[in-house]
Amino acid sequence: MGTGNGLQRAFAGATKVSLLVLGALCLLTVPALAGQARDGKGAEDALVWPSPPEPPRIEFVQTFSRASDFGWKRSLWRKFLDWAKSDTDPSLLKQPYGVAVDSKGRIVVADAGARDVKIFDPRDKSVKVVRGYKKTYFGSPVSVAVDDAQHIYVCDSAAGRVLKYSRDGKFLLYIGGEEGAFKRPAAVAFSPANHDVYVVDAARPAVFTYTTEGRFIRRFGESGAGPGQFNFPTFVAVDRAGRLYINDTLNFRIQMFSPDGKFLAQFGHLGDGSGNINRPKGLALDSEGHIYVAEALFSVVQIFDTRGEYLLSFGKSGKRNGEFYIPAGVAVDESDHIYVADPFQRRVEVFRYLPERHAALPPAPGGAQ
Repeated sequence: MGTGNGLQRAFAGATKVSLLVLGALCLLTVPALAGQARDGKGAEDALVWPSPPEPPRIEFVQTFSRASDFGWKRSLWRKFLDWAKSDTDPSLLKQPYGVAVDSKGRIVVADAGARDVKIFDPRDKSVKVVRGYKKTYFGSPVSVAVDDAQHIYVCDSAAGRVLKYSRDGKFLLYIGGEEGAFKRPAAVAFSPANHDVYVVDAARPAVFTYTTEGRFIRRFGESGAGPGQFNFPTFVAVDRAGRLYINDTLNFRIQMFSPDGKFLAQFGHLGDGSGNINRPKGLALDSEGHIYVAEALFSVVQIFDTRGEYLLSFGKSGKRNGEFYIPAGVAVDESDHIYVADPFQRRVEVFRYLPERHAALPPAPGGAQ
């Protein structure tokens, strides 16, 4: 496995900053876009990690709670239809928990508080809201994934189901059957390497593998603390080679598996220092293979290399830009923008990984500069 050279070298001599203790719950304030948050100041005032004079490797981009935070406006006709349905702003996030981004740049958010899935589409500046399936409302959508055809997979934990939708939000089929093969499905992920769909069941505990058409392939994992065993697994991510990274929450570790479920390695242990795993939530990987883990206990996102060596943390407990309160899902898009669900502050925050050479940066999500 690789070593995540860019980030590893950049922080070889950097001082590791201690994690902050969990702060009190703060009231929500509607966040501004990154350009507005900096009050027109120059790049030297950007919110970055690590702090100067170390070379920046993570930069805050923007935060959003609704479509208008991207500068998108609803037409008068759309406003009338929403008013008729007593839905003043259907794009408003209430408790975003899971997040994914497809190859077209659409941001898909599992909103557990609103019991729906919201699809933010920057191309036509619209938001599609999916509220359930077959006249049934979602119970608790907590995780979403997208495949290479922009199909959307939704993990409804309360209903014990995983569902597949078209890119436009039309229900297609059940993964695992209508009655559900799961007790408490916690996460779903798609592998571009082998086109399999992985479902993590926190209550079994186990990982189930399916085709995109819902055909069962295999199951692996059992209760325990040994290699390949789980104690309340929750989140899952897949790298470009098809390797799985699974958040083994109550064993305080991240486990790595081959695409066919063979145990490969693990990292993390309980503790109160940087790099420890205490209350891990969202998992994601960037283009260089760095592993992003949302650490809910200290309200930060920790970054590890592919060997599980700690590199850096960003964020802290709070309500300002670049801060979190119990962060949940994490996603990284093809341009290395990092999306972090901040459910109790009703928003998603967007960051950007800066490689060693980043003179030509891709545009920010949603068209923000």
